[in-house]
Amino acid sequence: MPERVAFAAIAARHPQDGPHVDLRFRVDRAEFVIEASMNLVFLDWMLDAPREDPERIDESELPGLAERLERYFAQQMPVRIDGVVVPPAIRAVQVNAPDESLLPLFPISGWKGLRKIFFNLAYPLKSAPDEISLAWPAYPPDLLSPLPAKPPLEIATEWTADGLRSSVLFTRAEPGFTWRRPSGELSSRLEKVPTPTAPTPLIPPFATLAIGLFVAAFGAAAIAKRPPIVALGSGLLAAVIVIVVRPAGPAFLAFGTRAPIQLDEAEACRIFTALQTNLYRAFDYEAESSVYDALAQSVDGELLEETYLSVRRALVMEEEGGAMSRVVRVRPIATRVISQGEVMLGEHGEVVRAFTVDATWQVDGRVTHWGHAHDRTNEYEGRFTVAAMSDGWRIHDAEVTRQERVDGGESAQPTPIMPAEDEEL
Repeated sequence: MPERVAFAAIAARHPQDGPHVDLRFRVDRAEFVIEASMNLVFLDWMLDAPREDPERIDESELPGLAERLERYFAQQMPVRIDGVVVPPAIRAVQVNAPDESLLPLFPISGWKGLRKIFFNLAYPLKSAPDEISLAWPAYPPDLLSPLPAKPPLEIATEWTADGLRSSVLFTRAEPGFTWRRPSGELSSRLEKVPTPTAPTPLIPPFATLAIGLFVAAFGAAAIAKRPPIVALGSGLLAAVIVIVVRPAGPAFLAFGTRAPIQLDEAEACRIFTALQTNLYRAFDYEAESSVYDALAQSVDGELLEETYLSVRRALVMEEEGGAMSRVVRVRPIATRVISQGEVMLGEHGEVVRAFTVDATWQVDGRVTHWGHAHDRTNEYEGRFTVAAMSDGWRIHDAEVTRQERVDGGESAQPTPIMPAEDEEL
């Protein structure tokens, strides 16, 4: 029900005349579900749906229409799950109560454009599927096209499986889609980030061990009243063996540290770009817990909540009824390393190596509904500090200084996509 309220809010802001359909594909544990909403223009073009009043569907007519829809999709859109055709079961068939004030916005289709039918097609699953394939069958003409010969609609949809959302576009030329279960864990779906180089000790454990064995062997030979040359040789032999083998040795035998070589600027830029890409890619996940888990691969734990709230807020498209867009692409425009050094974690925490970059980047966001997509591109500038944590490079601090819409729409207010640590949301 909340989703239908959201659909209504979007439709009120962007009423579309002519045939329209909204499709959502979802792979659950026990079933594969297609959530469909279409206006009567689309319905009547798709199948023969006789009713007493052509401009509306009465509640009493829903059972008969449900049977026709179930039969139509079983015949015209066979769904193959791991190679086996599975018939659908239709359910939750309802009609809307349209807002009469929107009728003037539908000069072509009138009430049939405003009135919609909602239904689900459910396909049972015996086990978690590895592959699902189908081909969407219906492509009515785009009545709003300026071309004399109206082209068939292109239908933009979303597919949710394994907690991940992805966009799917159906066209008459390419009506088919095959989903395959991705392999690997969370980390395999993110950009690879190089591992920080650990500081090396000035005196490694094996060197301390070699010195100790030399002293022990020399002392033992001296106590045994061996000639000095034999005692010296025994000590040197023990030391040389240790130096050649270079055993790891216990950590307490290491003394002093040698600062790691500074990062090449290109390498530092690659590290930051991968972290930033993964930051946005985390929002491909549906569950909040999965988003947080993915964000934790890119952001210092102290910034997790602020990052989640700020990025989520930046992805909301107010002009689309407050719907949250999906990130389609992150494009780095310019990335420049301005310093390298160290930062302290917490007030009295560990001092770790770090670098700071100035970055300019663009983010393409997309909201998909009623068979079409609304895109928006924002450009940002900001300064980021990236630190070498114990579990890898993480964005430790950030300040976004500029946010601007660059796709020709209204300029967005400069809202930080990741505020500084002391900023209140």
